Amino acid sequence: MRAGEIVVFLGPSLPVEEARRTLRAQYLPPVCCGDVLRVRRIKPRVIAIIDGLFETTAAVWHKEILLALEDGIAVFGASSMGALRAAELAPFGMVGVGKIFEAYREGLYTDDDEVALLHGTAAHGHRALSEAMVNIRATVARAVEAGVIGSESGERVIRCAKETFYQERSLAGAIDQAWGTRARGEEATRFRRFIARGGYVNQKRLDALALVRQLAGMSPKRVTSQNGAAPVNRSYFILKLQHEVMCRPFTTADPGLPGEEQVALEARLLGSTYRLLRRLAQLMSVAHALARAQALAVSPRDLTHVYERDDFGLGPSARTRRWAQVRDLDDKARRCFVERLADIRALLEASEHKHGGRETRRSRYEVYLLALMRIDGRYTRWRPSGNRTGASVDRAVLRNAERRDGMEFRLYRRIAKLWRVVDEAATRVGMEPLDEPQLLSDEFRRARGLNLRESTRVWLRANNLDSDGYTALIAADARLSILCDNSRTYTLGLIETADPVCWLHDAIRLTRLYPSLKRRLARAPATDGRSRQAPGGGVEQTIFRRHFARLGEPVPTNIEEYACSLDFINGETEFQTALEQRRGRAVSDNASTITKRSLPRSVRSAPDH
Repeated sequence: MRAGEIVVFLGPSLPVEEARRTLRAQYLPPVCCGDVLRVRRIKPRVIAIIDGLFETTAAVWHKEILLALEDGIAVFGASSMGALRAAELAPFGMVGVGKIFEAYREGLYTDDDEVALLHGTAAHGHRALSEAMVNIRATVARAVEAGVIGSESGERVIRCAKETFYQERSLAGAIDQAWGTRARGEEATRFRRFIARGGYVNQKRLDALALVRQLAGMSPKRVTSQNGAAPVNRSYFILKLQHEVMCRPFTTADPGLPGEEQVALEARLLGSTYRLLRRLAQLMSVAHALARAQALAVSPRDLTHVYERDDFGLGPSARTRRWAQVRDLDDKARRCFVERLADIRALLEASEHKHGGRETRRSRYEVYLLALMRIDGRYTRWRPSGNRTGASVDRAVLRNAERRDGMEFRLYRRIAKLWRVVDEAATRVGMEPLDEPQLLSDEFRRARGLNLRESTRVWLRANNLDSDGYTALIAADARLSILCDNSRTYTLGLIETADPVCWLHDAIRLTRLYPSLKRRLARAPATDGRSRQAPGGGVEQTIFRRHFARLGEPVPTNIEEYACSLDFINGETEFQTALEQRRGRAVSDNASTITKRSLPRSVRSAPDH
């Protein structure tokens, strides 16, 4: 099988470079909740789960794996989280490999902490910072079998290790506890010498290697399809997770990911524009599900309208193969993309016909457009100077936004049109925020630093709002949050699927940003993984200052929080790395000269199964 057909989630159990020498595959960091759903959209033939996170984030769900099996993807597990899930899902078709899997399947191991350990981040090779219980058990068993220690001593070592918190667990520590004041005695010394001379058994590594070797020896014909399996129940919870995952990029910027995934990751560097793209993706997902729920008939004429030039049209050039190739779409993917847009357009047109003339329709979505601008703090940016109030100021804001920031304005307009349709449907069925208005107001003000009554009054004047308008705005903001994160949208009777459709990709392609983002990635990188010193200041400050100057935005006071809001999972560190890589491409493109400098990096750690 080709490398792209196999995805392996691997961390501390086995170094990736060692695994790569045996098996050509797409290697991703330890799996966590949502990752298998993401991987489904790149359509591999095999998913192999070895390592996974659990305590710092939600662990991978069983139903994610079941959906992958339903897709016909062969799913294997071994060594760590993979062994756990394989033992639990073996009756449903997941294949387990290795002694740890067998011990869980047969009930010899029942606790998750048997395979749990603490480890460093990917930047530090997922280096293990504690020892897994399964490795301690295997090493003790070998020492007892070799006559190095007695069986009672072995049981004592195991008991001491088991009673130690997994993040602090080590075989050396268990030996010290087991022999106590006699820790320097003959038996304990003999055991330590046995370990130092190669007696240690890293069972997790052995099982991970066994899985990698098994996959390397498999031919495509031996990968069995699970399409005959019973359909997986689409609960509200899995659909909500699906919605969240399919409106966001991958959690790691691995160079082996497909082009469209690389483009989605690059889009994060667009700052506030990226957040608009993500919101557009979320509302496109909900609107598409609402169109299906209303059983709207999509005619050939509706499909033709997708090729027009408007907010939800692709333009006539989208009929050409060149257009599709630039956007990494094959014929089937382009057809499906057009069909999804046709469904959304049918929903919008049905709503327009229901509400009458063009002017009425325009005024209805403009209410939502102005609300979005106020929520995002853009209203004051486009407000004309002076003390005027009323509808004339709103009209001036819209004119200024369209004239000064055309692309951003068009994004806002698309979002507002979708929001109007789904919000009106939500209001008809009584979907309102559960919190009291005062709580919503307090949260709204805190998010904007409006801690004092006077600062709130200033904000209201700047945004051309009276008290009634403010009350309506915070309620609308709360409803928008419900729609965007897919909370309680089941009340709309939506017909959602768990198909691996990435709505973020759709949003980027719809807004015509895809080619420019792809061109950025095409520039040859000039980064060697180290941070670079630019003249006239520290590395971080210079990189951040230049980046935000390009965006026309002020440098945030809390870059960690800002980075997380743009889906940089590891926060400021990952954000800085992405900027360095982008700067490396720009430097290569412009033939500029820079000075290299290594930055110290703090070691972050995460528990693993």
